[in-house]
Amino acid sequence: MAMNYIGKLCLGALLVLLSGQGAPAANLEEQLDLRPNSATRTESRDVADGWMQLGNQQLAEGDLAQAVDSWAEAAEIYRLLGDGQSAGRAYGSMGTAFALLDRYPEAERAFVLRIGTARDNDDLLGQVYGLNNLGNLYINQGKLLEGQAHFEEALQIARATGDSRALGVSLSNLGQVATQRGDLDVAVRLLEAAANYRVLAGDYLGEAHSSNSLGDVYVALGRESNAIGAYRVGLRAGVEAGDRALQIRALDGLTGLYLNRGDLSQAKAYLDQRAALTLGTVPPDLQTALTYRSLGDYYLLTGDEARAEQAFTRGRQISRDLQQKSLEAEFVNRLLAL
Repeated sequence: MAMNYIGKLCLGALLVLLSGQGAPAANLEEQLDLRPNSATRTESRDVADGWMQLGNQQLAEGDLAQAVDSWAEAAEIYRLLGDGQSAGRAYGSMGTAFALLDRYPEAERAFVLRIGTARDNDDLLGQVYGLNNLGNLYINQGKLLEGQAHFEEALQIARATGDSRALGVSLSNLGQVATQRGDLDVAVRLLEAAANYRVLAGDYLGEAHSSNSLGDVYVALGRESNAIGAYRVGLRAGVEAGDRALQIRALDGLTGLYLNRGDLSQAKAYLDQRAALTLGTVPPDLQTALTYRSLGDYYLLTGDEARAEQAFTRGRQISRDLQQKSLEAEFVNRLLAL
């Protein structure tokens, strides 16, 4: 399964938002033995909460398809109980999981239900997050205008709430759209504002996303010093959030900038941090292979061909094991050029 933009952006956030101990399957089955005409509202809520917890546990185990089924059960019970906010959260979880599974029509229906339920219950924040999720789904399918329209509507509602987290995510998504459209000056303004709101909200994950995106735009504008500052913020926030992918993204930005400046010692310091995050991964993953590629390139710059060969050889082995054919070809070409 390809990890698309939504996958990168949402899985870590979803794990944080839905963290908690899942209910044991046996206990849940006993609860589900309730008869509709005898169950109290409290008992029914316990059943719905149990389904939500089971879905969260299945998500943590990587079983997205089963998690969706569990959340669907929870959503239906919450709906029957008249608890629109809880039902909306379940729909939102379903939509994100469907998107990660590349099941876009089902993801769209789930997010539409999320938004509709939030509107029915005057849940402004639920509307903001639902609109942002749906907008991201459209962006991922190349529907830039549709995505932008949903982000703009989300921002209007977020402004009415004054909620820093809601403002941050809406502004950040609009900044991503501006970047894709090539409106880099607009993107800078939006992403700078987004990062500030995410600081106010204590949203380390969001701050890292916005700061790294801001770093990319600064690089495109030739504002290297600003880019270094943005990536450093992204790295610090990524560490606070405990998100490896965001740390790697910031480290790659910083390494590239210092290599361009010819500051090999500082570039190596950031490259060593990348190695610390990836070389101990068991089993080795794609990021492990990419670290060996970067290390090999660095050693070539310093004239250490023996260590470069070692790094490229190890990277080629991992790429072959992962069936990453294009990356394996890169390593082969580098080895042949030695």
